[in-house]
Amino acid sequence: MRTRTRLALWLGMMASVVAASPTIAQEGPPPEIPGRVESDPQLAAASEAWHGAWRANVEAQLRTIAARGTPRDLLVAGWLWPIENDDARRQESRSFWRREARDWIQAAYDASTGDDPLVDWALLNACPKNDARCDRAQLLQRLMAADPGNAEVLLAAYHDAAERRDGNATERYWQAAANATHYRGHVNDVGLLMASTLRQVPAPPLDPALAAAMGEDFGIGRAATPQDLADMAVMGINAAIAMPSLSPVTQRCRTQVEALPLQARSACKRIYALMADDASILITRAVALPQLVQWADTDVERAAARERLRRFAWVYENTMLLYQRPATARQLPADYVDVFLRDGELAAMRRQLQANGLAGDPPVGWLPDRPDYRALLTDGPPSAP
Repeated sequence: MRTRTRLALWLGMMASVVAASPTIAQEGPPPEIPGRVESDPQLAAASEAWHGAWRANVEAQLRTIAARGTPRDLLVAGWLWPIENDDARRQESRSFWRREARDWIQAAYDASTGDDPLVDWALLNACPKNDARCDRAQLLQRLMAADPGNAEVLLAAYHDAAERRDGNATERYWQAAANATHYRGHVNDVGLLMASTLRQVPAPPLDPALAAAMGEDFGIGRAATPQDLADMAVMGINAAIAMPSLSPVTQRCRTQVEALPLQARSACKRIYALMADDASILITRAVALPQLVQWADTDVERAAARERLRRFAWVYENTMLLYQRPATARQLPADYVDVFLRDGELAAMRRQLQANGLAGDPPVGWLPDRPDYRALLTDGPPSAP
C-alpha cells in the first residue's frame, strides 16, 4: 500500500463522520494528488525499498507473535497480516495471504474462553471480514456479561436480532440499550493493541531526504519517522475495520422529531445521551449532539446541548480547514496518535489545532459556518450552503 494511500485512510478515519452523519459538513480532505515521493522516481524507489524492508520485519514479527498461540496474539497477527497489500502482491498471492490471516483469526476464536473482552469484541469484526467461523451470539453474550450496561454492545445485539428477524429479541435488546448506563467504544482499544505491536518492530533507518519528503506529503510539519509510518498503518487499518455501525440506532430514531412518539423519542434520547459522552471517536458525538439539541425538554437543557454542539463544531470545522492549507503550512503533533488512542479523536483534533496555533475551544459568540448547525444554535432556519 502506498504511503499516500495510507495517509488517505488516516484522514478518512479522522473525517469518518462525513459519510455517516447527515448533520456533519460534507467537505472532507482535499482530493489526493501526487506528492513529492510519488513524483520523484528516485524518492519513490527509496520509499518502496524502505517499505519492503519494514514489511519483512513486520511479517517476521507477526509470525513470532502468532506462534505464541494466545487468543490475543493470534488476533493481532491476523488483524495486521499482511501489513502491506500492494497491487502486485494482491494479484500474485491474495488467496495465500487471506488464508493465513483467516487461520490465525479462526485460531484466536477457537482458543478464546471469554476472559478477554477485547478479543471477543474484535472477533465480532474480524471473523466476518476474514471468513472465519465464529458464533456471534456467543461473543455477544460474553461481552454483555463482561460489560453490563454498555449500550454499544447492546446495540450490536439489537442489530443482530433484527437481522435474524427475531422480533422479541430485537425489542428486548433495544429496551436494554435505552436503559444502559454507558456507551463505551472499543475502537481505540484495538488501535492501542496494534500500535504497541508495530512500534516494537525494528525499522530500517529512513534516508533524510525521503523522511523530509514524506513529512511534507503527510502535512506533519517535520520529517517523518518510522513510528509515524507504523502509526499511519494502525489508523488506516482502524478506519477500514473497526468503525462501529450506528445505522441501527439512526434508522430507528430518524423520524422527524415532532412525529416520533414520546416513548420512542425518550428511548432514542437516552441512547443518544450516552453516545454523546463517548470520547473514543468523532462519529458518536456527530450523530448524537444535534439530536440532543432538538430533543431538549427545557431551556437549561437546550443551552447545555447547544454549547456542547458549538464546541464540537469548532474543533471539527477548524480541523477540516487545516487540510485545505498547503501541506507545508500545517503540522501534525508527534503524539497525535497517542492522544487519539488514549483520550479519543476529538481530543486529538483539539491537540492538532493547538499545534497549528489555533485555540482548542471557540471564542465567546462564535458560530459555525455549517447552516444546519448554525440553525440549531440560533433557532433560525438553515440557509443555503
